[in-house]
Amino acid sequence: MASSSEPWNEHRQVPVSEILGTPERPTILPGAAAQWPGHEYGSTPMPPKPAPIPGVPGAVRRQRTELEQLRDDAARQYHAGEAARVEVYANRGKDAAVAHGVWAAAAWLLGELQASPISSEAYTYPYTAREVGREKTRALDCIERNAWQSVDEDYGAGVLHALEWATNTEKQRPVPPAA
Repeated sequence: MASSSEPWNEHRQVPVSEILGTPERPTILPGAAAQWPGHEYGSTPMPPKPAPIPGVPGAVRRQRTELEQLRDDAARQYHAGEAARVEVYANRGKDAAVAHGVWAAAAWLLGELQASPISSEAYTYPYTAREVGREKTRALDCIERNAWQSVDEDYGAGVLHALEWATNTEKQRPVPPAA
């Protein structure tokens, strides 16, 4: 066992670059402009942002007229009661509640409601993509019962499906068009 009276043995500190070596920095290819990480591998064009649609909130990919038609068709289905036809994946038989959620989401996206359909928060219209995304997340939380237990899950399913339809052109319309 070493005693505390032994002199301290000082070792020379070696820089990490001497041990590991310094990697060479990548060089920019001729004709390539440094733009973002990975630029040294060639010019990669930045993907184009979709052009915003006038008269609707950010992230919405449907025209204002489409949203108005969805709102009106959802109101018709809501008033149809038991005979309502709503095509939502989480539908468990309460079509009127789902149609009410679709109507609320469409009306909110059109700026006709002062408060958002799930959280009842007030935002300045037109809403940003982040605010629309937050409401989609809240609707999903409502369906999965992670939060918003006071909100009916069928209503939440209608809100979620309407917001997904509005922000994605590949989604199926939640309420069939009026004949």
